[in-house]
Amino acid sequence: MMYEASLSGVIKIIFYFILFSFIIRMIARLALPIVVKRAEDKMRQRANEYQQRNAPQRPEGDVKIEKKDTNNKSSQEGEYVDYVEIKD
Repeated sequence: MMYEASLSGVIKIIFYFILFSFIIRMIARLALPIVVKRAEDKMRQRANEYQQRNAPQRPEGDVKIEKKDTNNKSSQEGEYVDYVEIKD
């Protein structure tokens, strides 16, 4: 059995496609901000929990300065030699 495309059928398909895309747009416009807000709140809560869990337990106002030991050089590092151009 063969079907023929009629103009009214094509117009119906185009109308349904436009209607469906319009409905999807409206739903996305209403629902997407809610979903993004929830995800943002969840990420913020996780970050706060992580900071509280890994925060050092020092009294407020206590300052500690850590410096790298610059006297120790690794055995792989060489001595710096200044480059001097020699002219003949």
